Formats: sequence, structure tokens, C-alpha cells
Amino acid sequence: MTGTGWSAYGEGVTKRVTEGSLLERDKELAALGEAVNAARSGDGSLVVVQGPPGAGKTRLLAAAGDRGQAAGLRVLAGRGRELEREIALGVALELLSPPVTAADPGERARLASGPAAPVARLFPGVLPEAGSPANPSTDTMLRGMCWLAANLTGWDRTGVPARPMLVTVDDAQWADEASLRFLAMLADRVATLPVALVVAVRDGDGGSDVSALRRLTAHPPNRLLAPAPLTAGAVDRLVTRVFPSAEAELAAAVAHASGGNPFFVGELLRSLQADGRTPAAGTIASMVPGTVLRSVLARLARLPAEAGRLAASAAILGDGTPLRRAAVHAELDLPSAERAADTLAGAHLLQPGNPLAFVHPLIAAAVHADLPAFARARAHRRAADLLVEDGESVEKVAGHLLATQPEGDPGVARVLREAADRALRRGDPAAAARLLRRAVLDAPPTQWLGELLVELARAQMTAGDMTAHASITEALALLGEAPLQVRAEAMTLLAWIRHGRGDFSGAAAAHDAALDLFQPGDPMWQDILADYLMIATFHPPLRRHGAGLLAPVLQEVRLGRPPSRPGLLAHVTLQLALAGDPAPEICRMASGALAGDPLVGSVGHGALMGVVVHALVIAGELVAAEKAADAALSAARQRGDVLAYGYAGFHRALSRYHQGALTAALADLEAARVPYDEGWTAAGGWIGFLLALVHLEQGDYAAAEEALHMGSHRSSEGMDAALVLDCRARLALLRGEPATALDTARAAGRRLDEVYEIDHPGVLPWRATAALAAHHLGDHRNAQELAAQGLERARAVGVPQGVGAALRVAGRVARPRPDITLLSEAVATLRQTPAALEHARALVDLGTALWRAGRARECGQPLRQGLALADRMHARLLAERARAELRAAGLRPRRTAVAGIDALTPAERRVALLALHGHSNNQIAQALFVTTKTVETHLARAYRKLAISNRRQLHEAFGPPK
Repeated sequence: MTGTGWSAYGEGVTKRVTEGSLLERDKELAALGEAVNAARSGDGSLVVVQGPPGAGKTRLLAAAGDRGQAAGLRVLAGRGRELEREIALGVALELLSPPVTAADPGERARLASGPAAPVARLFPGVLPEAGSPANPSTDTMLRGMCWLAANLTGWDRTGVPARPMLVTVDDAQWADEASLRFLAMLADRVATLPVALVVAVRDGDGGSDVSALRRLTAHPPNRLLAPAPLTAGAVDRLVTRVFPSAEAELAAAVAHASGGNPFFVGELLRSLQADGRTPAAGTIASMVPGTVLRSVLARLARLPAEAGRLAASAAILGDGTPLRRAAVHAELDLPSAERAADTLAGAHLLQPGNPLAFVHPLIAAAVHADLPAFARARAHRRAADLLVEDGESVEKVAGHLLATQPEGDPGVARVLREAADRALRRGDPAAAARLLRRAVLDAPPTQWLGELLVELARAQMTAGDMTAHASITEALALLGEAPLQVRAEAMTLLAWIRHGRGDFSGAAAAHDAALDLFQPGDPMWQDILADYLMIATFHPPLRRHGAGLLAPVLQEVRLGRPPSRPGLLAHVTLQLALAGDPAPEICRMASGALAGDPLVGSVGHGALMGVVVHALVIAGELVAAEKAADAALSAARQRGDVLAYGYAGFHRALSRYHQGALTAALADLEAARVPYDEGWTAAGGWIGFLLALVHLEQGDYAAAEEALHMGSHRSSEGMDAALVLDCRARLALLRGEPATALDTARAAGRRLDEVYEIDHPGVLPWRATAALAAHHLGDHRNAQELAAQGLERARAVGVPQGVGAALRVAGRVARPRPDITLLSEAVATLRQTPAALEHARALVDLGTALWRAGRARECGQPLRQGLALADRMHARLLAERARAELRAAGLRPRRTAVAGIDALTPAERRVALLALHGHSNNQIAQALFVTTKTVETHLARAYRKLAISNRRQLHEAFGPPK
């Protein structure tokens, strides 16, 4: 490849480049070309270009952009800038704003649909905000940005060719943290999108110590390009072009002094050329890169004073500064500034034209660093004032204010506070904390400073910075006369911070102090208590303290005075269910909690909604639970909150499982797994235990075992750990390991009782599992005792579903033979409930007992009814047992209507189940983050394997959806 000369390495980022100007970069250019071609074919990839300053990374990205444009790709380009690292999502918006703004209104509505809805607030007046959540979480916002990027490719449009994209980000080490997290999340998805993501990052820069950047650069799989230093031969060609009569020793000296760095080679040759004669090789030996940069400053010093002032202002204001603004900052009139800019361009320090930009960031950094410290700080303050006058964003202003000296100026503090608020709302709490730390230094020591410190502590806690404790402690000392609500919010924040530090007694004390500020029953008091119970209810060290605080509220409820706030009502609903209160009362409380918002204010991504739905399931109100989860799913989908969608999916699956809608439950659980698969693993134990139960009913032990591993990283004290243990006991029993099953079931019950003091069959019917395990061991006395205890407990709670299930187990393990009276009572009890799965079990157990008792004429009806239910629910294990008993009784069992489900791959099964339950192809693609084309392909393959031709026939294969 032929080069065009050394000056090609100093011409900057805005000039369109040709590949011929890049020496010894054939391998890198080929890799970039492959990424572009792959994206054009629909296959995304990540390419990271990493190297020291001056290695030519910017020129490689420009070459990639040329390739992308030539190939017809949509090219999005962004760049990190040191002064703009506090602008949350600044780089992300630089990438996405141009195509969004250029789209027509109809296209904009599509771009902001589904999970992309939360990002509409970042484009006010451009994207429609209908359905966008008021305060989306950081993860929801970042995932919405990924969806927006995906929607720009048109991947979700059936019958319309996709628009592949090339996304390039230069100087990623200076990008804001929120943008880096967005890029890392996008990198997780490029394999399913027609997107080539190319990121350039500088070696050895302090800004690279950001977890999102480390994750991005180490992302598997990616293509890492590390441009090597120029060889001696390449340097010789550049030297000969500038000094045709030079000896070989000169090229060798230049190569040694520059280390083969393209930028330093160019600047070294430019410095040597200024002398007007061919230098001797011996004079080069000591000209290391630092000397080269000093020579740049020396070259600047030889220029007219106006040029030096303009260069200093350009270095302060940053690349992209309009000449007019730089002129005002440098205190030059416009004609003088124009002459100075031309002079700097002629000296190869600035690029020609307007806005101003240095030919290389290293030159800008050298000019900036050469300014005396106090003069530099004062220049940044003047720059901030100019940006305010020009109406620039507070984030850009804040970048300059961070470089100033504190002067006790409340105006500075207010700007930094506003910028911090925007950073928080855009998902960058670390940037918000940096801004607020600086704001504190300019705030007067008053209540306002206390409020600033509270905001700082909140940002620090969100960013995982435990110095938040010092900030909130200092804040509380300044808030003595502040309004009660302000002090209460500070005390509640202190409680969360102490909890995060493992100081559980301190957390309880802080919440007590916050509650003491209000009268019991006050709306603020209720909200504080609800907030605390979100920690305490499921956290053993705080559970008893939380229960003590809630006890007076429950007494008021039983006197007909329930709390008015939905958050506290949610907790009340759960406690009433656990206490065995009447189902109508539980339903009334649940309705009150969910009346204003099916996600109960979206606190914790619908965590409070989950508390309410689980309470309804415990109380046996399965239909009401499913209805509440339906509404939560709809709200979560509209708001684009994927985590809330996952939680609601799990809770609908819970209600559907007990109703025997196994395929519907499995479809919901597949959707619930999406957040888990993306790293939100806190619900892994809950999802895993329920998924395992469904697989056990379908006879897939291997899939059940795999599902149980989803909670393996969770604490053994979590409530879900007890549920997982009981499920393992059931699996051991089915595998013919009754001794293991008995010990494991007992351990599950013991853990729930000792840690949470919960003994409720609607939460964990562990005695049923233990009784059946003892029965299979031949320990019939123990089995009957356990079953009797389970029945006694179920009757005490009074939930018909639980009573019926306990009757079934007691009847089955009775000796000398199964108790037909108990089993008949179980069938009659369960027939009146929506618990179809338990009803089917009772029917099969009753039929089996009748056959074994010699009552062959009577056994056929319950066995056939049980088989029909099991087949309809696709409860394969139960159906096979019913068939076996019918055959043993000399009766002919009905045949399964459709076979072929076992031939489906996991992906085909997942898509088919979602289609079965009413999801459109587009909705399935959004739920699983695959293309619509992929959904169509999976469905077509599933249809062939199931010998069907359309969605309407899916119910014949899987059973009718509930």
C-alpha cells in the first residue's frame, strides 16, 4: 500500500481519508472491511481498536466510515471528549440523535415503540412520549437506548429490508459512563443485529478505569485490533519524502526517537523541517515524544501573540468550538481571530475551517497543560460563562466548572446540581456524584448544603460508592430545621446505606428515627414503613423488627381501618394471606393496593405488585392473581420496563401453574428469563424453582435440574432457597431417591420456619413431599404423621386448594391401604377451586386407590377424567401414570391427540409458546430480542415438526391456552 506522506497522520478527524494514506494498516483495514460486509449481510460484530496516542486509531475509524458509506450502511459516529465526560449519555445521544431527528413522524413513532419507549424523554418534542415511564430506572433507560438503536436498523419490520448500521466511537476512554454502559449492552446484542460496532480506545489513560469500558474492550467475542508501531522501512519512506537526500541513519534515528508512533514521526519531521536543512542523525537521538510536544509549543511560541491566545482558548473550549466563541474568549475581534486561525492551520496545529479543532488531541492537551494552573482555572470559568450566554446545556457548562477553583459561588453550585440531576435521570450516578461533590464546595453551609449532601449520598449509593455514609451523616447535621419530609427522606436514605454496609441494626434505627418524625398512619409514615418493609420482609436480620412495626397496622386493618397508601397495603395483603385471613378480605386489600397502578407505582420494577399477586396465590385466589399479573404485564410492556415485565411474567406463571395451564406458565417463564439472562439474577431462585416444577410435570428431569441452577448463586437464607430445596426433594423422589427426598424436604420446611417463621401450605407444602418420600421408604408411620400434620395445618389456614391437596396426600399414604374417603373428599374439594393441576392429581390417586381396592367398575371414571385433564394441561408425567393404571385395570386409555413437541429445539419451543398465548411476531421479537425474521423461521420449523400450518392449530399440540 502506497502512502501519501507524513502529513497524513496530522490532519485530524474531520477530513475524509483514503486508505492509501494509512501505512502498514492492511490487516486492520481488512478486519474493518469484514465487519462492514458482515453487517451488510445481517451479521453484527464488535471491533475494538486499541493503542497508544498517535497510533492512528482515529484514521482507522474514518476509513471504516468510508467503507460503511460505500457499502450503503447507515453510519453513526460519536467521540468521547475529556471536557464532556459528565454529560450522561452524551456520546450515545451524539450517535442516535441525527437519525432520530431526520426520521419522519410515522417512523419516529415506530422507533420509540415497545421497550424503546423510555428513551422518548431524551428527545423532547421529537419522539412521542405516550407510554414512556415518568422515572425509568437506569437499566430500563439503557436497554431502551439499545432498542432504539435496533429499531433504527428496521429489524422489526416484516417485508421491509433491514438498514444495516456501522457505529463508530472514537476516544472511548473519555466517553461518559452511561454511554459506555450503553455501548457494552449494545455489544451484548450485536450478534442478533445487522450492526458493526467499532470502538477506539487509548491505552494507558486514566479514564479507562471504568468497569463498562473494561467490559466493552474484553467483550467476547470481539475483534481486537492493536495497530503496531511503524516499521523502520515505513519510517524511512516518510523521512525520504520530506528529506530526499537523507542518509539511512536519519530514518533509523527518527524511528528510534518516535518509537514508530505515526503521530510522533510526523511531528518530529515537521519540527526538523522547520530548520530548512537536512538534520544530522546524531541530533535526533534525544528527541523523545515529550521533546516533540515541547517542540510543538515552541512552534506555537514563534507565531504571533494573537495565534497563541486563540490556540489557548481553543484548548480550553475544546474541539468543535465556533470561531466566534473562541474569539470572544481570547478577547480578539473576529477578523483578528480569523487571521490567527489561518496562521495556526498553516503551522499544522489547527485544522483549517470553522469550527475549530486541533489536528490531534495530543497537541490540544499540550497547549492546555502549558497554561499556568490558576490561569487555566480562570479560563475555564470564563468559558462556562460564555456557554451560558450562548444557551448551551448545563452539562457542557458543568464540564468547565469542574475545572475551576471553588469560590463559594451558589450560582456555580446550582448549575452543577442541575447537571447532576440530569446525569441521574440519564443513568449515570457516578457522574452525578462527581458533579455534586464539586457543587458542595461552592454551597454556603446552610440547609441547602444539607440537601445537596443528601443528593450526593443518593448518587454515591446508586453508584455503589460507600462514602455515601459520610455524606449523609454530614447532611443530617445540617438538616435540623429542615421540613420533616426532607429529614425523613435523609433518614430513609441513611437506612438503605447502612443496610448496604451490613449494619442491620443501624438500618433499623435509622428507619425508626424517620418514622418517629410522623404520626402513625400519616401518608408519609406509611410510605416510609412500606419502604423499610421492602428490605425487612425478606431479609432475616431485619424481619422481626419489620414485623413488629407492621403489627399495629394489621390490628387497625382488622378493626376496619386499612392504610391508605398502596405500598403499605401491598405488605398488608401479604401478611393477611400468610395469617390465613378470609380470601375476600385479602382480595379487597389487593384491589386497593393495585387500584392506582397495576405495578404499584413501579417501585422496584413492580416488586410490590409481586407481593400482592403472591399473596393472592397463597390465599388460593388464582384467577384474581392472574388478572392482576395481566394488568401488570400490560403496564410494563407499555412503559418498556423489561424487568417489571419479567417479574409480572413470573407471577402470572405462578398462578397459571396451579391452574394447570402449564404451557401458558412456561411461556410466561420464558419471557421472565429475559432479564435474568441479561444479568438481573436476583430472581433466579424464584424463576428456577417454578420452571423446574413445570418441567417435572412434563417429565423432563434434566430441564428441571438445569432450571434449579438458576438460583445457585443466591444466599441460603433467601426465601427462594427453601422453595428450591423442596423442588429438589420432589426431583429426588421422582428419580427413586426417597431418603434424599425426605431429608431435603425437611430441610426446606425447617429453613422457612427458622428463618422466616412461615408455615403455610400455600407458600411451601413441604410436608406433602416429605410424607410421600417416607411412604416410598416404607416408613408408613412417619408418612402418616407428616400427612396428618399437613392436613391439620391446611385446615387451620382454611384455603380450599391447600385443604384438598393435603387430603389427597393423607389419603394416598394411609395404611393398610389408601383411604378412599379422604381421596374422594379431596376430589370434591378441589373440584370447587381453580387448582386444576391438583384436582387432576387427586382424580388419578382416587382412581388408582379404587382399582387397588378391587373396585374396578368405579376406577375408570376418575382415571379417565384425570387423564383428560393431564393431557389438556400437557402434564405428561401424570398422564402416563393415569394411562398405566387404566391399562392395569383392563381399560383402554385415550390417545394423545398430537405428538411432536419433543422434537422442538428450545428456541422453537420458546417462540411457539409465546405465539400460542397471543403474542404477535413483533412482540415475540421484542420479548426475546431476536429479529422478526428469526421468529418467522422458528415458527415455520415448529409448524413442520408439529404437522400443523398456523397459529390456531398450536393449541392442538400444546393444549388450549388458559
